[in-house]
Amino acid sequence: MADQTASFDVAVVGTGVVGLTAAVGCAQLGLRVALIGPAPPARPRVPTAEAPFDPRIYALARASIDLLERVRAWPHIDRTRIQPVTRMRIEGDSGGLLDFDAYAAAVERLATIVEESELVRVLWMAAGFAPSLSHVDDAFAAFDSGPNAAQVRLASGRSIDCRLLVGADGRNSAVRSAVGLSAVESAFQQTAVVANFASEQPHGGVAGQWFTDEGVVALLPLPGRYVSLVWSAPQLLATELLALPAAELAERVGRRTHARLGALVCVGQAHGFALADLRVQHVVAERLVLIGDAAHVVHPLAGQGLNLGLQDAAQLLAVLSARETWRDPGDLVLLRRHERARAEAVSLMRLTINSLAGMFGSQDPAIRWIRNRGLNWVQAVPPLKNLLIRRAMG
Repeated sequence: MADQTASFDVAVVGTGVVGLTAAVGCAQLGLRVALIGPAPPARPRVPTAEAPFDPRIYALARASIDLLERVRAWPHIDRTRIQPVTRMRIEGDSGGLLDFDAYAAAVERLATIVEESELVRVLWMAAGFAPSLSHVDDAFAAFDSGPNAAQVRLASGRSIDCRLLVGADGRNSAVRSAVGLSAVESAFQQTAVVANFASEQPHGGVAGQWFTDEGVVALLPLPGRYVSLVWSAPQLLATELLALPAAELAERVGRRTHARLGALVCVGQAHGFALADLRVQHVVAERLVLIGDAAHVVHPLAGQGLNLGLQDAAQLLAVLSARETWRDPGDLVLLRRHERARAEAVSLMRLTINSLAGMFGSQDPAIRWIRNRGLNWVQAVPPLKNLLIRRAMG
């Protein structure tokens, strides 16, 4: 634990997946790191028959797994808790079909499904093996930057000196607000309804996505005969779905997915998360950088939110590792290199996702016809499908 007068090279605010990854990576570069935020639960989550999986599930791209391997966290993942995605089947509402296949694209898998709790567990383990990393179980309060160093003030009244502050504290970032970096948030008027189900039929490692007149319904494969639902539903419908008894929700999901996996049985509770697009004009300032949801939030349509955040961390680590010997970690020139390197990738992903969300959310008959013909057209052009697969894999 850091003391009242502790001084660090880097302070990371946020103990989620992105913040933990950035903190461990910085420590492994030989930097002195303060990780600021809540400690992990004293008792880790224990799977039960009623709730065998975490409600928060992520589809990790290959590039994200590469980063987790570099920070020595991925090798400790419980292999019985992850599920490769070998195929993805996308169905329109009027006959459109698009099928992505890992084998046809000459890749091992399209993505890897893993629980948030499992990622957090192995990252805290990696943090425990990083001697230059100190965990500060406190909350961020304020930040003062200067030409040679900066000071982070904490809710307890303590202060920490650092050369670089990394804000990885999520969509409602206190760091972003404290330093006055403007953010524009646009609500999608949708809520993501997430829940896990046992399925009558095996999923075969196939992720399914259905574009319907009630929003986008996705079923992601989990280990065994289990799947994870992400239903991006209009707000009124989401409220209705979240209020349904478990059996009725399972029946509703089964109908919307054409009973592709047979009968479904809900395991665990359903949860709702309001969806929004968040843009930050500048993600760096003097001795400060924002990463992850503190820097950008996109629609979950393509499951790329966490992948974007982990690639923010990867790019920041690359910039810090390659810095000139006479530059300290908070040098604004370095931070601007990071900002430039991430701007195009984030903007392209946002444009792609928002365009798809708008197209597939439209009830205009002409647009619905075009989008279904578009799915079929891409299906008929294998080189284009393979290009899209490799782009999504990072």
